Amino acid sequence: MEYRTLGRTGLSVSLVSLGSGGPSQLGQKTGVPESEVHKLLHTALDMGINLIDTATGYGKSEEILGRALKTVDRNRYYIATKTRPVRENHILSASELTHQVETSLKRLQLETIDIFQFHGVQQNEYDGVRDSLVSTAQKLKSQGKIRFIGITEMYFRDGDHQVLQRAVKDDLFDTVMVGYNLLNQTAEKTVFPLCDIHKVGILIMIAVRRALSRIQVLEKTVADLKDKGVISRDELPDKNPLGWLVKDGTESVTAAAYKFAAAPKAVSTVITGTSKLSHLKSNVNAILGPPLPAEDITRLNNVFGHISESLGN
Repeated sequence: MEYRTLGRTGLSVSLVSLGSGGPSQLGQKTGVPESEVHKLLHTALDMGINLIDTATGYGKSEEILGRALKTVDRNRYYIATKTRPVRENHILSASELTHQVETSLKRLQLETIDIFQFHGVQQNEYDGVRDSLVSTAQKLKSQGKIRFIGITEMYFRDGDHQVLQRAVKDDLFDTVMVGYNLLNQTAEKTVFPLCDIHKVGILIMIAVRRALSRIQVLEKTVADLKDKGVISRDELPDKNPLGWLVKDGTESVTAAAYKFAAAPKAVSTVITGTSKLSHLKSNVNAILGPPLPAEDITRLNNVFGHISESLGN
């Protein structure tokens, strides 16, 4: 496993991290028995993965993690969890946020959350979260209930990352979780340089979702971009438009997408969410294997580098 420093947290985190959201939510949505999920988690740790991401909104993921990891040496892993700071159109109160963190600690069976993140903050919510809740998170940090404070974006409503750009400039957050993939590369020009200046750790989400794992969805996505004039009709074939990436040790478009997301040195970790051990092993092998050829990355930059739509779902 390769490890990178998560910004100013100083944590040495695995380049591949395990997510508990997405279409599976640790098997909750795919019918995988919890015993199999426990095996997946233990195998992930044995593979060197040491960062696990979850959320209060991912069903019972926190409870599943708490049960699966309760006998594991706490020094072997970091837990990042998150909660939506807005409920029914109002910003959580300090007491509500405190209660949520304490509830997460009980579910996870932990004394400390390594990274607590404000989840899916939208542009019209950011000021309220910053002004009303960051101080509460800082208090929880001083109490030892959380170690570091992060923020994640509502990627599919903020494809050019306005919230995260503001958050990093405000210098109140230790980490950001950003949507970044070969179809939407804008973070590399906007969020990544700011994070470098402020020493903020970067967690990548949406590296691969349906558009980069299902050929029919990818073909439709590319066709739509051609119809809108976003990319020219001769830049990519209509059928299997990214098939040219599959070569020289890159076994699939999905593998290529993971390689692309992990390539920038600014990236600390790439989240992969799955409940299938075979998928986890394939994703890890893709990220840790040979990188994409420079000419392929250049071609992807030329085709998609100007796009700020929230693509990838």
